[in-house]
Amino acid sequence: MKRLLSIILIILMTVSSAAVCGCADKGDDGARLELNTDFKKPTGLGDGEGERVKVILLLGQSNATGCALNSYLEKNVGEEQYSIYEQGFANALINYSVDNQLNSSDGEFVKTSVGFGHKSEYFGPELGIAEKLSSEYPDETVVILKYTYSGSCLKTQWLDDGERGDIYKACMKFTRTYMDALIESNYDAKIGAICWMQGESDATGKVADEYYDNQKRFVSFLREDLDRYADDGKIYFIDAGIQEGTIFPRYEAVNEAKARFASESELNLYFSTIDEHLTTNLEPEGEPDLAHYDSMSELKLGHLFAKYIISSYEKRN
Repeated sequence: MKRLLSIILIILMTVSSAAVCGCADKGDDGARLELNTDFKKPTGLGDGEGERVKVILLLGQSNATGCALNSYLEKNVGEEQYSIYEQGFANALINYSVDNQLNSSDGEFVKTSVGFGHKSEYFGPELGIAEKLSSEYPDETVVILKYTYSGSCLKTQWLDDGERGDIYKACMKFTRTYMDALIESNYDAKIGAICWMQGESDATGKVADEYYDNQKRFVSFLREDLDRYADDGKIYFIDAGIQEGTIFPRYEAVNEAKARFASESELNLYFSTIDEHLTTNLEPEGEPDLAHYDSMSELKLGHLFAKYIISSYEKRN
């Protein structure tokens, strides 16, 4: 592996093709998860020789993991551009585990390309993130660490009765495994920001009214548990709004909670996917998957996250 990393993106997300299940009530077996947390140590990191590494965490559910089809991306961008995406970005590597290791890189760092979504025929926002950051930082290496699970609920799975929930704990183990691997390989790895694409499952019922309190608690846990990795003692939280529509009847309440949380600190950033005109009604043709972003919107979601990641580092300077 090429000498690693001036920038590392840790993308921790959750997803599946059946991404929106709603939040299970406490005590419902559907709220409990048995997760595979046997995360293999990476090989080939080499000696980082003290190189400073920027780390970004991205968490969420299905639109974070990606249910956009590679085939539609190729159709939309053309053969030449798709071949670039297919080959991947040499200075934007990824280590990923999707849906309880349904799709994963087995702990290894590989070039970010298509195929790292819910299954190998899908891609997620990591592709757009890699494209923009590899261009913005051409002389640096970007690494995306991506952890995902489908249809997850903030209230009952990331959290559990206001405490750290099943997915949260697995997510932290994943993060620490690969942060510590970098540090043990003599990289000066620091987390600068967390990106969050989640809320659809919480927008299907009354739990939407609790989203602000749950997110505030959730982010406090993240900053507390990741404090030793924080870049200059600061971790930005970059939050994407969820889409509108009858499939998510409480989307307004969730997005209002996200915007309110972002307004309370300069370390919290928010953007509206509705205002950015991301679509879900075009693909597959004739039978669109209304829960998940179309291929060009999924790519744009990654571009938007990259925009705010770059901005968060500019704010530090």
